[in-house]
Amino acid sequence: MQTLVKPVVFLVWVSIGASAVAGTNAALPGTSRMIEADVATWKRVQRLDPGARVKITVAGTAVERYFVRADDHELIVLNLGAANLPKRQLLNMAIDNPAWIAGTSKTTYRDNNLRIGPDGVFVKDQKVADLAQVVERIPRDRVTLVARR
Repeated sequence: MQTLVKPVVFLVWVSIGASAVAGTNAALPGTSRMIEADVATWKRVQRLDPGARVKITVAGTAVERYFVRADDHELIVLNLGAANLPKRQLLNMAIDNPAWIAGTSKTTYRDNNLRIGPDGVFVKDQKVADLAQVVERIPRDRVTLVARR
């Protein structure tokens, strides 16, 4: 039995090491369907409409947010739960220009008396929230579920 375990462990180690060196997403035997399903599911997430209310699960915790956009590396959502936020205005900004909301970590986006950017969220030059409290960037590998509400 002991001689059988060593070659199997070596085979798994070689498979993982070879895929890492080659820069591919090679799957272990029996897992390719699961990876294909994950890719298909993530593609559906990427096609959600900006502003859609979603339930996301990250590290076992489920929360409701508003979808902004998703790419191959991260999910970007709005958390409109903080007090004093102009929720409707932020949601409309995300619907109209999701790329602008996604880029607020680098530049400022203004809409009438609302300003959102790296320094935070401001209404009439009064800070109402930090940017990270409102625009959440979640790495794809931490997301376990995204469901439309």
